[in-house]
Amino acid sequence: MLATILELAAVGLVLATLALVMQTGAALLLRDRPLPIASHRPLIAVLIPAHDEEMDIQATVYRIKEELSPNDRLLVIADNCADRTALLATQAGAEVVVRNDRDRPGKGFALAAGLRHIATMPPEIVLFIDADCQTNPGGIELLARACDAAKGPVQGLDLMVANPRVPASPRLRLAEFAWRIKNDLRPTGYARLGLPCQLLGTGMAMPWRLVRPDLFATGHLAEDMLFGLELALVERPPRFFRAARVTSYFPDNQRGQSQQKERWVQGHLGLIISHLPRLIYQGLQRRDVGLLALAADIAIPPLGMLALANMLLLSSCLAHMVMAGSIVPVAVAALASCLFLFSLATAWHLCGRDLIGLNEVKQLPRHIIMVMRPIMKLARGQRMPWIRAERIGRPRLPH
Repeated sequence: MLATILELAAVGLVLATLALVMQTGAALLLRDRPLPIASHRPLIAVLIPAHDEEMDIQATVYRIKEELSPNDRLLVIADNCADRTALLATQAGAEVVVRNDRDRPGKGFALAAGLRHIATMPPEIVLFIDADCQTNPGGIELLARACDAAKGPVQGLDLMVANPRVPASPRLRLAEFAWRIKNDLRPTGYARLGLPCQLLGTGMAMPWRLVRPDLFATGHLAEDMLFGLELALVERPPRFFRAARVTSYFPDNQRGQSQQKERWVQGHLGLIISHLPRLIYQGLQRRDVGLLALAADIAIPPLGMLALANMLLLSSCLAHMVMAGSIVPVAVAALASCLFLFSLATAWHLCGRDLIGLNEVKQLPRHIIMVMRPIMKLARGQRMPWIRAERIGRPRLPH
């Protein structure tokens, strides 16, 4: 019985790791398959959800306004703010909607309020940019035109980097490496295979005709991924467009980083439970490779969790082999570990050599423990509420 359980666990781990290998391998070996760009510039509305963002909101509004035409709209949703976000956004020249609803906190509800506000004069394309993000020059128009040509949701490259005002610790460098893998390398691999990607919450665009405010009205901890999966289930899967980039900083203190990580991990695990079976079932029923690819993608847990799962499973299988002489679970678990190490080595070669050295490798155990905290809280029934990660003032990002 134990051997069967270990074998099933090992097979599941192999399948999740194979998806990661496929993504990193495609990013390494295949050429770009760029999305087409519409020949005309569509009418754009940019929505910026903002919760207590007085430090960044004016600079963000000024930067985005430079990219917009006179007929475009820029809307800031000042959501449950206790600071001057609404005032400063108005002074910077943005339209502002103030939402005060302490019983329904969260970015999803803020976006729903913004979408309802612009519904009276809808644009052709809606862009979603977080208040602490900056876009690359020309990125907003490129993203909107790619979305218009695709006739569906498009996700730009979403990067987070260490704040130069705070010395980058080895642990933060590990987090930045993991972020590059998740938000750049993996969707790049899928794009080169002609497969869809997840929505990441910022730097994303949708045609207005696909927008449903009720879909956004949620307090889910991973509302961005939820939106993308729901759109994929109605045959409008998101596509990755790397030429448009949004960049922001990681939270500047350990508490802020922990809050953010806990929210993401619990939200991701919740989506695995709620959507993985649906994606597999619908993908098989429709013979839709894109849905099955998204199922494989959300089945990949955070890298720290995947590393720990490989170590624990291989150790358990080795112990069982010593006691019962069963070699099959060990062989499958060893295969999963080898695949995982191969994918990490490929990722390091492609996007980690400037970040990861011996000092960062020494921090791996602490990084894994940090990833496990939200899982243990979830196992004890402690669910993470939607809260904004703590940050300090930050300099402007380079172009």
